[in-house]
Amino acid sequence: MKRKFLDTNIFVEIFARNGDKSEKCKKLLKQEHLLRTSSLVISELEWVLRYAYKINKEYISTYIKQVLLSDIDVDNKKLLMNVLNFYESHNVDWTDCLNMFLIKDQKISEVYSYDKGLKVYGWITRLEP
Repeated sequence: MKRKFLDTNIFVEIFARNGDKSEKCKKLLKQEHLLRTSSLVISELEWVLRYAYKINKEYISTYIKQVLLSDIDVDNKKLLMNVLNFYESHNVDWTDCLNMFLIKDQKISEVYSYDKGLKVYGWITRLEP
């Protein structure tokens, strides 16, 4: 069997909408086995659910966790679980959180940014140009 990729809108149908397409998407996840998605899709999903659908962080975390704990193949799954755990327990932006964990994984400790909120990530030093 060939792998098949799941785009963001499939997850949006499942987590934010109700209707015929939503049911088809849920059925797809139950029937297909070699499904793959990406960390970019997870990031886009968080953004769409938060901004377009006004879904709160707790529900978004639950939805992302469902994807990460499923049989769906996701690049950087372990890293994304660490991001999710930090995101759930801190007042942080998903994309900032993902970036800070990516640079931690790459052993980068200094970040050029004007975002003073990055101080929550104890492993980085924020620098200004």
